[in-house]
Amino acid sequence: MSADKQDSPARRLGQFIYPHRWGALLTVLAYIGLACTEPAIPKLIKYAFGDGFAKNAFPLWAVPVVLIGLYMIRGVFGFAGQYLFNWTVTRCVMDFRTALVNALLRLDAQVYTRMQAGTAVSKVVNDPQQILQLTGEVGINVLRDGLPAIAMLIYLFYVNWQLTLLSLVVTPLMALVMKKVNQRVRLMASRSYDTQLALVNRVDDITRAWRVVRQFGAAPHELARFTEVSQEVRRTNLKATTAGALGQPLSQLVASVGLSAIICIALWQARHTGSGVGDFAEFVAALLLLTSRLRHLSDLAAPVTRALVIARGCFELMDAPKEADHGTRELDAPARGDIMLDDVRLTYPGTSQPALDGLSVAFRAGKTSALVGASGAGKSSIIHLLLGFGQPDAGRILIDGTDIETLTRASLRRQFAVVSQDIVLFDDSVANNIAYAQPRDEARLEAALRAAHLWDFVQTLPEGIETPVGANGSKLSGGQRQRLAIARALYKDAPVWIFDEATSALDTESERAVQQALAQWSGRKTLIVIAHRLSTIRDADAIHVMGAGRLVESGTHTELIARDGAYAAMVRAQAGEA
Repeated sequence: MSADKQDSPARRLGQFIYPHRWGALLTVLAYIGLACTEPAIPKLIKYAFGDGFAKNAFPLWAVPVVLIGLYMIRGVFGFAGQYLFNWTVTRCVMDFRTALVNALLRLDAQVYTRMQAGTAVSKVVNDPQQILQLTGEVGINVLRDGLPAIAMLIYLFYVNWQLTLLSLVVTPLMALVMKKVNQRVRLMASRSYDTQLALVNRVDDITRAWRVVRQFGAAPHELARFTEVSQEVRRTNLKATTAGALGQPLSQLVASVGLSAIICIALWQARHTGSGVGDFAEFVAALLLLTSRLRHLSDLAAPVTRALVIARGCFELMDAPKEADHGTRELDAPARGDIMLDDVRLTYPGTSQPALDGLSVAFRAGKTSALVGASGAGKSSIIHLLLGFGQPDAGRILIDGTDIETLTRASLRRQFAVVSQDIVLFDDSVANNIAYAQPRDEARLEAALRAAHLWDFVQTLPEGIETPVGANGSKLSGGQRQRLAIARALYKDAPVWIFDEATSALDTESERAVQQALAQWSGRKTLIVIAHRLSTIRDADAIHVMGAGRLVESGTHTELIARDGAYAAMVRAQAGEA
């Protein structure tokens, strides 16, 4: 385990604060300045009650001048401290979120299969803000109340060290009470965080699957499930709040015992030593100010504990397995696109049936190869391995004679442009979706749009190619979304194109136009097409029929029909359905 993983959440949070330490230091200095003005308040009370009522005391005009001046100074220090603190915290939040997104972008593919999108969103967007807001409030309270408390404690020793020592007797008892309370808060905060994530996932399911919910008339069912989780969140939050709320009254009760004893002894001293009202008022005022500050500090255990519990969940995301990339080679130029799978075996974790069982198949450079077969035959597993999303348990995958395991993942994936049946678009403009993560070229954009049979439609949009498409293309129809994904693949201009049911959502005219555009690249690109509708791959140079992770037969459409095997049976079955 790395040193980072062994560190406590508090220490790891400090790694995001350290780069902005100067802002934190200036914040501390501002609050030190504010704390230094704290003893002036009981000192002024002493003068007011001691000499202020005498005829020859200080002039009355000095009262507003001193008080207003004092609170102006305190206001300047307080504002500076608050501003500098928030300046620091907002930058820490930004760095924390960036680190989480960086980890999210590098997670192993298996992690994505286990993690719900709502959990990831909560951990990246909400949790850093909540963690640093909670710790920020604690930090502000420590600076705003802790530093003045220290200043006031020093002043109390100066005024009457005997009574001040007595006031510290209750400190160990108060610490014991807060330790017990904090243990309960930590337990409840951990449960509250887990139930909160469960609630996020429920809402994510509802928004993601709203069509299915309505098709099944499942709104009451989903509402009942949401209410059940929501009730659990309410109960755990209430328990956590109750545990935290116990800290303040218990600490105040302990403090009141000590305070009553101190006031009694102070009164006894005044009666036997002849000290004046001003001295007594000075000490009591200072003590009450100290008690008030300590009362605020007694509320800090709960938010700190909750912040550390949430931080632990964020660091679990950071520590999740990253995508393995053992390759060291970079392809100097685009590949020709000659691909070979040699006795490849693959079994997914948690399953006993192999997805690929000794598969050997070739996709020749510049040729169109089709993969057909029933669901679960292993077609998508081939694409999964070609793109480096997993490693075969045995066998080799070669591109232009080079084992892809020796290539860096970035170099490997530059050779492929993929259009999947599960279309993914970004909440951005048409142009930025097509030229995604690549330099923008207007001529290439137009060519890709025309080839995808989308150019005329884009011209009717209010902002043309700059029109936003909405979250995952929500402003487009299913066919338009699929054509846009095809345009993105065409724009990439990779040597190998993979189309996984890429035209399934298109009308006949659009599908024919896209196929004609792809045919223009025949001989120059390696095309791998996964299709269930066999009429779309009749002209492929090679058709590979798969079953149970193995290659059943290969050949052209004419050859396979003549062979009257599995492919011919599939063609007859689809013809009968038609």
